[in-house]
This record gives sequence, structure tokens and C-alpha cells, in this order.
Amino acid sequence: MQAKNYQNYTVESFIEDEDFIRYVKYQRPVDNLFWEEVMALHPEKQTDFKNAENQLGVILSAQPLAMPANFTDSLWNDIENTLQKNKRRSKVIRLRNIWLSGAAACLAFFGYGSWYFYSDITISTKFGEQKVLLLPDGSKVRLNANSSISYARAFNWNDIRKVSVDGEAYFEVKHINQNPTEVKAGERFIAESKALSVEVLGTTFNLKARPNLNQVTLIEGKVNVKAVGSGANKVLKPSDLAVLNANKTFEVDQKATVAPQVAWTEHKLLMSQTRVGDIISEFENLYGYKIILPDTAMANKRIDGTISTASEESMLFVIKNILNVNVRQQGKTIYLEKR
Repeated sequence: MQAKNYQNYTVESFIEDEDFIRYVKYQRPVDNLFWEEVMALHPEKQTDFKNAENQLGVILSAQPLAMPANFTDSLWNDIENTLQKNKRRSKVIRLRNIWLSGAAACLAFFGYGSWYFYSDITISTKFGEQKVLLLPDGSKVRLNANSSISYARAFNWNDIRKVSVDGEAYFEVKHINQNPTEVKAGERFIAESKALSVEVLGTTFNLKARPNLNQVTLIEGKVNVKAVGSGANKVLKPSDLAVLNANKTFEVDQKATVAPQVAWTEHKLLMSQTRVGDIISEFENLYGYKIILPDTAMANKRIDGTISTASEESMLFVIKNILNVNVRQQGKTIYLEKR
């Protein structure tokens, strides 16, 4: 920037000065320092400087409005007619371009803002895959296979921390409430599926939202579980297992063992008198197959033990030997046939 004869500057002179335009538009520290020094040397120009700064600021921050097609041309014709007659038309055109660039920037800003505040981020897992992710607030989530989680791109700007889950997810929610007697909206955390809504402050829980099973297991802390359809709700204590029944009511097991509900985080199933039908459903959810039994009564057989879910082969091997059947596969359908 070169020093100029600012002593003779008018409001129009400031507005037409490239250095001044850059100063108003970008507010860079180097420009701020430069104009502070100019005003210190020419205090008599403070009024013109402020007037020019305000006028140019309005021009550059123009809001996008719905205007008639000829509005802009008419506006700038009026401005041109009110300027001093000895001002060159090129200066008017230059001002017009400044205004239009400000309006365009404003439109771009609002377009980006709308996209940012109204769009979601979705993270999914494939069949047989698990993922661990950190939410913007620092909460930790582990996604089971064939699952997804969605949350607002502007997560930290929303009044309530909210995520949507399809499948199964293990949450370690960051506790940000400082006053337990007064819970503010922004301190709440809600994990929801199509069937369940889980509201917490800071806790650890498992949410399972599969086509055949909707349940919440609380590991520590306190949660309020609500059925999306009926509005029925239950407040859970640690180790409680809440299962949403077909009639949209809750069945809460207060003596449940937590380990089997979260064993999937270690790629295994812990079984205690578990139905084979439930094991098959888990296999179908994790790996995307449909299993056909030769006799539906086989699904009611109960077993104890541990099954690795690390691969479809290992799970299918156990199922095959438990039922003493042969396996025939056609695409994504597996037929279990009597030997």
C-alpha cells in the first residue's frame, strides 16, 4: 500500500480507493494497522472515513432479495444521477460491480449456510464390518456390522445433541452437564431409531434396532427410553435391558446380564440357553444372508457357549454343526438341509 494525499479525500474518494475497499471487505490486520496510522495522521478525515466505511459496508453486506428484473438497473441509474456531474461513469460502474460482488458473495454464503445447517453426515458399516467413531462433542460410538448412524453436520450448533441409528451401536456419551439440578437443552443427548428414542446426559448404553428386535441395554448412568409409536417410556438403571414388544410396550429385565448384550463389540456371541433362531437372525443381520431351515422347530433349540462373529464362515460352521445339517448356498440364500 502506498501513502496518498488523504488530506484531500472525500467520502467518494475513500469508497473508490482499492486499499480502502480491501480493508472494509476483508478486515485483515495489516490493513487495519495501515488505516489506523492514516487516521492518526489525518484526524480531520475521521468523519468522512467512517461515513465511507459504513456506506461501503452496507454495499458489501447486501442481503439477497427477490427483486424485479429491472430493479438493479433502475437503482444504479438513480445513484448515478445523484452523484456529482463531474464524476466519471467508470467510477459508477466500478461501484456497481462492488455491490454485485457483495451480493453474489452473500448469496454464496447463505447457500453454504443452508447446506451446512440442514444437511446430515451418515456413517455406515458393511456386512461383517465394525467401525469406531468420535462424534463432534467427543462421544464415542462403535457401529456393529450392517448398521448406520446419522447426525447433523452442524451437530455442535444444535440445541440438542441428536443421532439416528439403524442397526446396532454401542455409545459412550460425553457428559457435558455441569449442574445436575438444571439440565440445559444443549446438554441432552438423544439416540433414536425408527422404533426407539433414548435420552441421556452422559452414559454408556447399547442400542439395537434390527427388523426383528428393538432393545436398549444400559451399562452405566441413566437413560429414558421411549417408544416412538406409542410414547410409552421407561427410565433404566445400570444393567437394565428394555425390549420393545410387538404391541409397543416395554419389557424390562432388571436382572439381565450385560455381557451377552455387548459381546458383539469383541466379535462374539455369548449364549445362555439362546434360541438357534436368534443366532440365525444375528447371522442374517451381520452378513446379509437369508437362512432357510428344513424344519422350523429347529429354531427353538437352545444352546450355551460362545460363537465367534469375526467371519461368516465361523458362524455358519457352528450353526451347521449344532443342527447337524448340510449347507447349500444360492446367492445370498443359504439352505440348511437334513443329513
